[in-house]
Amino acid sequence: MESGKSKRYLLYLTIIAFFGWAMASFNFNLLTETLPLMEQSLHFGTVLAGLISGIVYLGMFTMVLIYGPLIDRLGRKLMFQIVLLVSAVFTGFTSLVTNFFQLIGLRFVADGSAFGELPTGLTLVTEESPSNLRGTLYGFIQGGWPIGVFIGSGIYLALVSKIGWRGLYVIGVLPLIVIIIGRIWIKESDRFTDMKSALNAKDKPKYKINIEKAKEFTYKQLFEHDLLRQTLSVNLAWIFYTLSFVTTNVVIAAIFVSYYNLTSSQAVTILLIASGIGFFAYPLAGWYGQKIGRREAWVLSSILMPFFALIFYFIAKPGNFDSIMYTYIPLYFFSNGTFAAPGFMYISESFPTRARGSATAFSMALIAASYAAGGFLFSAVLSATHNIHLTWLIIAVIIPFSSLIILAGKKINPNAELESIAY
Repeated sequence: MESGKSKRYLLYLTIIAFFGWAMASFNFNLLTETLPLMEQSLHFGTVLAGLISGIVYLGMFTMVLIYGPLIDRLGRKLMFQIVLLVSAVFTGFTSLVTNFFQLIGLRFVADGSAFGELPTGLTLVTEESPSNLRGTLYGFIQGGWPIGVFIGSGIYLALVSKIGWRGLYVIGVLPLIVIIIGRIWIKESDRFTDMKSALNAKDKPKYKINIEKAKEFTYKQLFEHDLLRQTLSVNLAWIFYTLSFVTTNVVIAAIFVSYYNLTSSQAVTILLIASGIGFFAYPLAGWYGQKIGRREAWVLSSILMPFFALIFYFIAKPGNFDSIMYTYIPLYFFSNGTFAAPGFMYISESFPTRARGSATAFSMALIAASYAAGGFLFSAVLSATHNIHLTWLIIAVIIPFSSLIILAGKKINPNAELESIAY
């Protein structure tokens, strides 16, 4: 049984979720783009940049883990507003930091809430979309991530020389506030409303639901026998993938500047171009994930990502802007959208309404913890080897292949109704 919302509302929800994720990305990627300037201003080096990134992601793990049960208890609509509001406030405060301890504390909350945008929006869109469109629509929404990088890079290039990195964090508050206002007309998910009514014994549920299990703590449900295998397979796959992501996407601007002899503007220019092209990976992967299955789309990316990381390893040369740009663009393409668009929808559709928000939040929290581990791993390997090329080979090429463990996950008909997958 599909949601009863109109096509016009579905279009509105898709667009507002797209821009919300884009602005969360804009907020989050300010840290990536401003890291080289922060290193100079706050006096820390590239190794410590990886360490700071790790600590920030550890904070994100905590914040998103808190949000999960709230999505399933308080509702998708309310949490859809709260996560961006908190992120906006603490992004503004980042402009005032004077040392890296303050930076860690503020980004702990701001980036944690930015990441909270994904499980709230994903859960809402999954439950409201027609089964034959949910992957395609969410692929479009996930495309907001590179658009956020693109917008952030453009604003960086246009304004950083005039307002500095601190001014960029002030600017970063404004689009978040605009999206919050735009969400006033969001409605609660029909499936969530139906579940709450059934739990309160007001009405007989329209959608198939296990009432007794729905009364349990949501994280507990994820580790019971009917959901355990899926919980383990999707999260282990995400962990292996994410361990490499910090090196290839988060501290990449610092790598370009410190080890490939580019200027900060050249590094951000590459991110600007890569993110602009990378946008198309999201709707593309959302579309073919809807055709061949989200798990199968994930497998394809698990092979292509390390392949293009290996090409970068051999061809990119320090000081040669073109060799770096042309080999990084396809790596960005296959290390972002082709994972995220089918991957997050695969998680969301794998779990029942009673624990869907918690399942997606739990995965996002583990991804954040893996970002932390990836930051520590980058710092540890680079400190041990003193060789950026060997560090790249280990983290960006070898480790991502392990995400093929996703093959242990449930094979799902991409057009199946949610309640026929799990309930």
